[in-house]
Amino acid sequence: MSPPVSQQEPVNILLVDDRPSNLLSLKALLERPDYNLVLAASGPEALALVLRQDFAVILLDVAMPRMDGLEFIRSVRSELNDQALPIIIISTKGADEDVKTGMNLGASGYLSKPISMSQLKQMVANFLG
Repeated sequence: MSPPVSQQEPVNILLVDDRPSNLLSLKALLERPDYNLVLAASGPEALALVLRQDFAVILLDVAMPRMDGLEFIRSVRSELNDQALPIIIISTKGADEDVKTGMNLGASGYLSKPISMSQLKQMVANFLG
């Protein structure tokens, strides 16, 4: 018999964006006792976190310096050989090519900025089951 929901461990959700204000906004929108929100300010930092711990879902900004979101997806899907980890890409409106490429690389879904709070919460909840 599984423990009551209130006693279950929080699920790890990785939030990745190079802009601190965007990370804090995502965190504020998703903060719940049953979520452990982990923040990463770059693709390399996020990749290092994925190597060290399990995440239930990742919310990933596409446009970042050094390692953009698309390269991060490539790394997770090929180098880590993880096809099942849900990755939701976040892009600016009009970045259709990035969204298309991200979905072809194995992103599980996408959201456009400005992000709708209800869409964000619903998409995350859908991937958490």
